[in-house]
Amino acid sequence: MVDTTRLNLRDIAAPPNLVTLARIALVPVALVFLAGGHRLAAVAALLVMFVSDGLDGYLARKLGRVTELGKILDPAADKIAVAAVLVYLVVAGEFPLWVFLLVVARDVAIVLGGLAITRRSRSVPQALMAGKVAVVVLGVTVLVFAADIRVLEPAALVLCVVAVVTSGAAYAVVARRALSGAGGPTGAGGPAGADGPTV
Repeated sequence: MVDTTRLNLRDIAAPPNLVTLARIALVPVALVFLAGGHRLAAVAALLVMFVSDGLDGYLARKLGRVTELGKILDPAADKIAVAAVLVYLVVAGEFPLWVFLLVVARDVAIVLGGLAITRRSRSVPQALMAGKVAVVVLGVTVLVFAADIRVLEPAALVLCVVAVVTSGAAYAVVARRALSGAGGPTGAGGPAGADGPTV
């Protein structure tokens, strides 16, 4: 869990958090490549970002620099990448608007539910396995559309919708139980660890 009373912006200089920020910095690089028509370069930048997911968490544990800020930044990195690239693809007419809106609706609902749970329990709910799977599926979907692999796009869209709806439903169940007092705010995804939780 993230202890919201221990967030310290000075932790941004911690080596693991600098790695996370470097990963986030690859997002505008990928967008520039996409805008310039350099698809392979854009996909390469995104692949580096997605594949290096977990490196910051590993360093945090290895160096003993697990921070509350890092637990928020790490999972946020992938969300930022997915959202930014999908916005570009939607504007370019290369990705269905309704699927993008479904992803946004899910994330907004999860954030609002997480905030409600946080107010009650003073801790941020950890990620569910369904949420982690959805992140992977969304990442693959982004890569398929960014690379313009049209033969794979229909299958990627179906998997994306299924993952988004399933994970959204899973978080809704956990939030309902937590807010009704029928269960804790955490889910079946196990300890969040240094790689971060979260909604």
